[in-house]
Amino acid sequence: PEMAVINARVLPTPKISYHPSSQEATFAPAGGAWNLRGKKVAQGANLGSWSVVNFAGNVPPPAINNFIRELCRTFIDTGLNVVNRQPPIMNADPNGNIDRTLKEAWLKAGNAAKANPQLILCILPNTGTQLYAEIKRISDTVIGVATQCVQSKHIADAKKQYCANVCLKVNVKLGGMNLFLSPEQIPFISQVPTIVFGADVTHPAPGDMNRPSVAALCASMDARASRYASAIRVQANRTEIIADLANMVKELLKTFYQATGQKPARMIFYRDGVSEGQFKQVMDSEVAAIRAACASLDPKYNPKITFVVVQKRHHARFFPIQPRDADRTGNCQPGTVIDTDIVHPFEFDFYLQSHAGLQGTSRPTHYHVLYDENEFTADSLQELTYRMCYIYGRATRAVSLVPAAYYADLVAARARFHRRNENWSDTEATSESQDSEAQLASFAVVKPELTKVMYFM
Repeated sequence: PEMAVINARVLPTPKISYHPSSQEATFAPAGGAWNLRGKKVAQGANLGSWSVVNFAGNVPPPAINNFIRELCRTFIDTGLNVVNRQPPIMNADPNGNIDRTLKEAWLKAGNAAKANPQLILCILPNTGTQLYAEIKRISDTVIGVATQCVQSKHIADAKKQYCANVCLKVNVKLGGMNLFLSPEQIPFISQVPTIVFGADVTHPAPGDMNRPSVAALCASMDARASRYASAIRVQANRTEIIADLANMVKELLKTFYQATGQKPARMIFYRDGVSEGQFKQVMDSEVAAIRAACASLDPKYNPKITFVVVQKRHHARFFPIQPRDADRTGNCQPGTVIDTDIVHPFEFDFYLQSHAGLQGTSRPTHYHVLYDENEFTADSLQELTYRMCYIYGRATRAVSLVPAAYYADLVAARARFHRRNENWSDTEATSESQDSEAQLASFAVVKPELTKVMYFM
């Protein structure tokens, strides 16, 4: 069969901003990707109290010292303030008591710096998920400290590019900001206090009727929609509607108020993880929950809500007719929007391919506006959504999914590691036949101080 020919537009590339002292502080990246050369992060965090745990027995101490030196150099070049360049380093058994190891590392960091520990850097043997999961469970839910894991295979080379990628993650975990869009690029968010939510529900593997589903909510915390806070709930297996959404929204509205001193007058809610048949149910239930959250804070508080369902799992693919319109992988250029021929005739929806393909066929993201009190035009919502794709914190490229939703996916994925006594090497799809109450209870809760920073990066 012939492919259908449809109309598409390519949105203009936004200008992104790094620290004013950068060589090119504000620029429009060509082709949806750029690099950090000569750039400093917009807000560099202070790194003073930290320690290193080596779980990989085969890495010689000089290699570790060299890696830490390179890492610190990159941190400083990229605009972080590294107060302590010689963190305590300890060796640990990957099969030992991880809880005890990390608590010891936490104490070592605090004692060396005489300050509250900010980060534990963990060097992992190049092995499976078990150790990583255990480190994240303990640091996120027991101790409440950011951790950065690096695989031992990267230690010897200490490549600049690798160190720069680690740097972006660490800066955000410590409360810094890597890049942002200047206010005139995102008037909808900068002119009036506006909060951007991203939500996702992830379900366990097919056939697993025991483990719960995880609902994650992220929300922007500044006028730049660059920094986010998060909330997680576990709920009954395979339920699509977020059961405790009202309380999650309330929590994050309070955090927004603490961070900005303002109540958001507008909300835009990007919701991932909804199947086609559930659109109406999810929207009715969740918009009502958002309203209830607002009313519980103040009966007169009634912000304008826009509710957008985000889908990556669909079968539409787009190819440029003329090779000159393609990027180097043969895909459409970043910023390609399709909103005329194959979309819903009277509902408000569009396909947006916001990212540059790395390889293979790029999959555009489908955005479906189910409810809109902010009276967006198609152009204004497409442009806002596309621009935000340029400020995903841990990349130097535009991403395929609006960051609020992307972060919610990361938070939900991370929550899977918070289950106590999970056997990660187990290939069985079915988990122990605990009842659903016990299953829900087996998830540990993230420490409140971490929910206000982007620990999940």
